[in-house]
Amino acid sequence: MYIGHVGVALAARRLRTRIGLLVLLVATYTPDSIPAVLVFALVGFTAYAFATRDWTSALIISLVMLSHLLLDWVTGYKPTWPGGPMIGLQLYDNPAADFLAEGIVIFAGTLLYERTLPPRQRPWVDVSIMLGALLALQLTVDVAHMMMKTLPKC
Repeated sequence: MYIGHVGVALAARRLRTRIGLLVLLVATYTPDSIPAVLVFALVGFTAYAFATRDWTSALIISLVMLSHLLLDWVTGYKPTWPGGPMIGLQLYDNPAADFLAEGIVIFAGTLLYERTLPPRQRPWVDVSIMLGALLALQLTVDVAHMMMKTLPKC
């Protein structure tokens, strides 16, 4: 998953608005192998919990990091660990299916994130622009993979 990871960060912001969006965005792009993600999730939980004493937010950050594995399993074909077996549904090989899967995550995350914004006149304009930009980025990635078959998938 490429831009779809952003959708998870946006959705997680809805769960706990006190977590900075930048922290969630960094958390959602953890490494791909199972041991690395587990280590990062543990380190992320510990660091955030001790820095803020907010155990709930630390747990959410860890879950966002762990979501990376699930999302990449849906779209990619990734190593379980260095030298280990590869897993995944390989939606990258079907750009339309990849765009649909990532688009759903982006759309859901954006809608959930919208509810964290302060009330003001026409907030849907900002959210629509953000949604359109994220979907355009994802479409660009999928079209590039469709046109350049040798482009690395991850």
